[in-house]
Amino acid sequence: MKGFCEECRDYVEYSIIEEKQTKDIKGKILEYRAQIAQCRRCNSKLFISELRDQNLQSLGRAYRELK
Repeated sequence: MKGFCEECRDYVEYSIIEEKQTKDIKGKILEYRAQIAQCRRCNSKLFISELRDQNLQSLGRAYRELK
């Protein structure tokens, strides 16, 4: 899998790591598992739109479970 790394200024191979993240929505703190793309060259985080979409779905599920 390749994505654009802003630090390396190149298309690079990346790994997907899982992180616990928190988000405040309407005064409620939600915890969810997010998948993050990490550059294999410099270890910086990459923006991958598909992962963002999956993370938003995970956040939505966490919100619905809270309600």
